[in-house]
Amino acid sequence: MNDIASIILIIFILLLFAKIVGGIFEKLKMPKLIGEILAGVIFINLAIFVPGFGDAIGFSVSDFNDPTNINFFEIMGELGIIFLLFSVGLEMKFSDLMKVGRTAINIAVLGIVIPFAGGMLFVFHDMVSFEAALLIGAALFGTSTAVGVECLRNVNAMDSMEAKLIISATIIDDILCLALLGIIIGMIQPDASMQSIIINAVIVIAFVLFMFLFISRIKDLATRRKKRISERKKAIALSNGEDVCGCETEQPMEELGALGLAILVCMGLAAVSVNIGLAAIIGAFFAGMIFAEFKDTVPCEQNFNAITYFMLPFFFLWVGMEVQFDRVLEYGTDVLILLVAVLIVAVVTKYVAGFLGSKTGKLANDSSHLVGVSFIPRGEVGIIVATLGLRYNVFGPPIFTVIILMALITSMVAPPFITRAYLKIEKNRAESEIPPVMPDEDGSV
Repeated sequence: MNDIASIILIIFILLLFAKIVGGIFEKLKMPKLIGEILAGVIFINLAIFVPGFGDAIGFSVSDFNDPTNINFFEIMGELGIIFLLFSVGLEMKFSDLMKVGRTAINIAVLGIVIPFAGGMLFVFHDMVSFEAALLIGAALFGTSTAVGVECLRNVNAMDSMEAKLIISATIIDDILCLALLGIIIGMIQPDASMQSIIINAVIVIAFVLFMFLFISRIKDLATRRKKRISERKKAIALSNGEDVCGCETEQPMEELGALGLAILVCMGLAAVSVNIGLAAIIGAFFAGMIFAEFKDTVPCEQNFNAITYFMLPFFFLWVGMEVQFDRVLEYGTDVLILLVAVLIVAVVTKYVAGFLGSKTGKLANDSSHLVGVSFIPRGEVGIIVATLGLRYNVFGPPIFTVIILMALITSMVAPPFITRAYLKIEKNRAESEIPPVMPDEDGSV
């Protein structure tokens, strides 16, 4: 079988596995990404432990693991996560970000500081180096937006005060996580020194500030341009004795043209990020935030999400394919003990951060509990951090597997607690008949 035929067959089998296992998890009201990662785990371990499986489809585990080879699945996965972060940025308008209250900011900041500090404690573990502890801390401070939001949507809670607070805090959390991740990447480089770390931190901060300034500036310019066009159209219509209705809106760009422009800007900013020492996903995220401000005139979201829907499973499949049990089993119970410790720290630190952050806004205990449990699941950020650690040789397969399993397990166990916490709030409010109050900008209620 030639290489092209093998790759096509392998892609078919992987996507089939992802569709089946992902569909099972969707039926269970859990994120599809968990099923897609498990599909990759199943595929690679079938190739390892079932004689003849890999040969029958032309797949070689040794070639897949060879660092000197250009891995097709890793490239597809990298593109998938770049498109995902663009789509995440599309949901985050800069103008909306400026409206979040102090309580959401407190939750987001505590949600980074406390888990990161907990992750750094693993530096005292024999298997964990200082650089690996940095990445474990980074993996712990990233919250899965998809899990919490999906659970709240399933119980029709998206209009609740708690849901709005959780989403606002998650937006800030994601931005801070990506900025800190850029600094941490500079710290784990083999030739990192104090000078290079400081320079990298300055680059990250400057890039983030520049992007925020740029986004706010182009939004302002676009608003003024739209107003001028509308006024000009009204003047022409009035001079011709025509109806001025409809003159207020600007003609949107053709959808396929908007899609091409979105891909160009996404890949361009991703390339800029990589070449200044940051992760490609940071540039892609800011590219999405730019287009979020122009959804009415540059309608790229629907078509771009279709591409992301196709590409993203390759990232989660590739992550699953890196979980190879033959490389982990040699460490025996040490890996299991480390996994249990990481899980305990992951759950406790994020819950405490969400609960304490909510209490700064004087929320009731049941509302604070909901925010706390909603921050427990880890997802995309933790998985991305794990792949970066493996790519930069900061840690090997055992710690990589621990982080991946931590992200999967927290995402699987959190939904029942989130649902139960919200239903308890509804029950308490029905009994007391007290309407919820959203925290003010200064954090008070």
